[in-house]
Amino acid sequence: MPTILIGIDDTDNLTSPGTGRIARDLCAIITDKGHHSLGVTRHQFLVDDAIPYTSHNSGACIAIETRDQINSFDFVFDHIAEISAEGSDPGVCTAMIEDVPEDVFRFALDAQQKVLRIEQAFDTAKGKNIKLCGLGGNCQGVIGALASVGLRARGTNGRFIDLPGLRQLPNRITCDNIKQIGIEIEHRIEKRHPSPEDIYETFGWIRPTLIDGLPVLTVEWSDKENAWINLDRQKK
Repeated sequence: MPTILIGIDDTDNLTSPGTGRIARDLCAIITDKGHHSLGVTRHQFLVDDAIPYTSHNSGACIAIETRDQINSFDFVFDHIAEISAEGSDPGVCTAMIEDVPEDVFRFALDAQQKVLRIEQAFDTAKGKNIKLCGLGGNCQGVIGALASVGLRARGTNGRFIDLPGLRQLPNRITCDNIKQIGIEIEHRIEKRHPSPEDIYETFGWIRPTLIDGLPVLTVEWSDKENAWINLDRQKK
C-alpha cells in the first residue's frame, strides 16, 4: 500500500506542547479517518547558536499507509497553521515515500551538520512531487520539515516517538509483546543469549530506532532487573 510522509517542524514555543506531541496528535486524527499509521519518528538536527530553535532542534515525520491520493492530506497544512504556538515558525512537508529523491536525503544530512537557509529548503523541493509550505513567522520550520521527510524516506535515521500500541506497553513484557506491535529486537549478547521465557523491562519508556525502515529496539541483559533492558533508555 502506498505510504505518505508528513514532516513537521517549529510548531511550538517554550510553554506550548512540542512538535513531537503535535505530530502524535495529528497522527491520531489521521488514523481516525481510517488510514493506517506506520508511526511517528523524531529526527535530530544541528544544535548551533546560529539556528533559532525552541529546545532541541528536532523535527518529526508521520508515515501513513493509505490508498487515498496525497491531495487528501492537504488539510494538515491548515491544521498545523491553526494550532501552532504564538511566535513559532512552522513548516510542513508532504510527499509519497517513493517520490523523495536522493538530493532531499542529502539536504537532510546537511541539516544535521550545517546551518542551512530557508531558501535552500524551497530550492531543494522545487520541481519535485513534494509539497513544502511555511505556515507562519519566518517559515524556518520548512528546513526541518523537509529534512524529516528525507531521513524518514531513507529509513536509517530517527527514533519512533509513536507507533500503534507503543505507549500502551506495560513495564514488564515478553518478546512476543514487543514483536506484536511490529518492533524488531536486537540483543546485545555479551552476558546472555535470549530465551523465549525472558522478560523485557521497559521502565515505561521505549523509543525504537529507525533502521532499514523498521522500528528496532536494541536491548542488553541486566542482572539487577533480571530482564532485558532498552540500551537507549531514559536516564533518571
